[in-house]
Amino acid sequence: MKRKILRNAVKCTNCDTVIESKHRHDFVWCNCREIFTDGGTDYLRRGGNPKYMEDVSEFEPNEV
Repeated sequence: MKRKILRNAVKCTNCDTVIESKHRHDFVWCNCREIFTDGGTDYLRRGGNPKYMEDVSEFEPNEV
């Protein structure tokens, strides 16, 4: 079962910027344009240079 996305965010370790996509089709670049995120809480879409990506998204806890 998929976990619900509460926050779709990624940190760029190149420019030290945290970017967040807040709704579907909210495409956001970091300040240096090395990485992007998209999808809000509907889906995770990431792109750019993976060596600069640090995932800081938040998800609903798993049910036991």
